[in-house]
Amino acid sequence: GDATNNDDQSVHAWDEAVAFYAGSTVGGSYGTSETGVLQFALADKRCQNFKTCTDGFSGGSQVNADILALFNAGKEAARTGNIANGDCDTLDSLMDKISALSLVPFVQGVMRYLYKTKSVASAKEAGELWAFATAILPFVDEVDPDAAEKLYKRAWKLDFETTSYEDIKSGIESTLTKLGAGEGVGVVTCSMVGDLYAGPDALSNAGCSDSSSNSKKEIELGVGLGLGLPLCASLLAVVYLNCARIRNQRRFDELLARQTTLRDEHNRV
Repeated sequence: GDATNNDDQSVHAWDEAVAFYAGSTVGGSYGTSETGVLQFALADKRCQNFKTCTDGFSGGSQVNADILALFNAGKEAARTGNIANGDCDTLDSLMDKISALSLVPFVQGVMRYLYKTKSVASAKEAGELWAFATAILPFVDEVDPDAAEKLYKRAWKLDFETTSYEDIKSGIESTLTKLGAGEGVGVVTCSMVGDLYAGPDALSNAGCSDSSSNSKKEIELGVGLGLGLPLCASLLAVVYLNCARIRNQRRFDELLARQTTLRDEHNRV
């Protein structure tokens, strides 16, 4: 298209990434995601459980604000960057950080439903735990296979006896700062996940603690950095997704094979 129309392939690809993250029903302005169904809405919903909204328990999710800032920086990188200046590296860095931050609402979901199922698990709560755990298991496994195995047994095998809630929780927390890939590693912190609350004045379970200053500086650096090559966003997205697919395929295949075995055993009973 016309260079002034902001419709070249790289910008279009980056816009699609934002669209798939936010969805089409999040509302007319930022922070109005009550009707959304994708990750943007999930982050806004979970932040109210963990006091990680922009204003504690209210406002939009802080992780959404961080992700949108990185998306905006990437928009400019895709539109005006220059490969000769190494600007594709900047765009690659932004993508790594966005991908890592996108894990935060899923980790919060795991923590919420691990707590809810530590004594008695309803079908709905066990299903929620399974869904959220499945999203983060390959990333946890990359960092600590033992922690991933414990979570897998609880969420997939419904084993509530072998490993305690506390051990599973601490195992996941120990992997947080190493989740992700490339320059996204180290962006996720304990403070981003937060503490679990049943209400504004009702702390259910404290999360782990750390200093988020380094992570925050990395995010701000990514937002403040410049530019990337037109078409670079779409090419980098393909490369990144392919690498992620190869890295995680084995773990997903194993999980699916185990699930099939459990289902077959159940059907024979």
